[in-house]
Amino acid sequence: MPKDPSAVDDRYRSLLQKAVRRGHPELVSTLSALIENLNIHSRGWFEKRAAFIVFSECWPLGCEMLFTKRFPSKVAALIRVARARKARDATGLGLLAYALAQGETSVLNHSVGDHAVKLIAKAIRHPGDFWEWVPAQAADHRCQALIANAGRYREGGRPHDKAVVQAAAYLAVNAPLPDPTPAPAADDPFPHWVVFDRHTSEGKRALRDVARDLHIPLPQLEWCFYYFEGAAANAETPSPWWRRYCQWHFDRVGMREEEARLLWEPSRAQIADALAEDGRRLQSDIYRWKLANREKVDALKREVERFTSHIKELPRDQSLLF
Repeated sequence: MPKDPSAVDDRYRSLLQKAVRRGHPELVSTLSALIENLNIHSRGWFEKRAAFIVFSECWPLGCEMLFTKRFPSKVAALIRVARARKARDATGLGLLAYALAQGETSVLNHSVGDHAVKLIAKAIRHPGDFWEWVPAQAADHRCQALIANAGRYREGGRPHDKAVVQAAAYLAVNAPLPDPTPAPAADDPFPHWVVFDRHTSEGKRALRDVARDLHIPLPQLEWCFYYFEGAAANAETPSPWWRRYCQWHFDRVGMREEEARLLWEPSRAQIADALAEDGRRLQSDIYRWKLANREKVDALKREVERFTSHIKELPRDQSLLF
């Protein structure tokens, strides 16, 4: 089936989240401006994707996610996540529950945490009941705001995206909402080759070839790529649910984290080399677009700064008017 011509390029989809995750706000701004000007459908996609990135990368910021009708409000949310320490418990719990809902009972480890995994798995199967139940559990206005934002985007994204949003809403009512903390700025340039993971045609090819050449099971190599490169963040807060998910996935592919590090060392150089030209091409494409559209990029950055500086003055019940 031919690809929808209105769809956002897989490279940009991957780059947007990884730029936020690794803490590169300047790259986030440039790519956001590029996506805004792609086609008439890209803004709608960007809003839903931005919401999911907030909940997956720093779920407590879901309570401060104020999207207006204007595009800069969504970019401002991503910039804020890029500059914060990542908190990925909603991702960990959501992915564990999604796996359980798909029949992967191995996610259960006979701990008290199994209750939450089972609850979100049930919510995945009966979302209407969950979204009717969870707002009534909100203890304060921050919790209420997060649940309201989660509810607005409960239908967006892929099935496991929805599970992460449900997990964020559950975490908000299960314990006091933690305060996000600033992250140190990223020191290193963004490595564009990491964009080409198994969700891109280039990444699939490179992973398949290296797995064959080094006699490594493909699922193990795909997981190592994701764990060591795709999921790398500039700074993180302790996230027990995220650690539990990662540990389960290591078990699922049949290796320990220590073994994975030994496997990844020789593999990384080969994959990086195989994807180097694709990475350079992507970086060049974005740089050339930025040079040709500097006014658009600078205008968006000014609007994001203006929105951020006035966000506390904007009444929440008036946000949809702007």
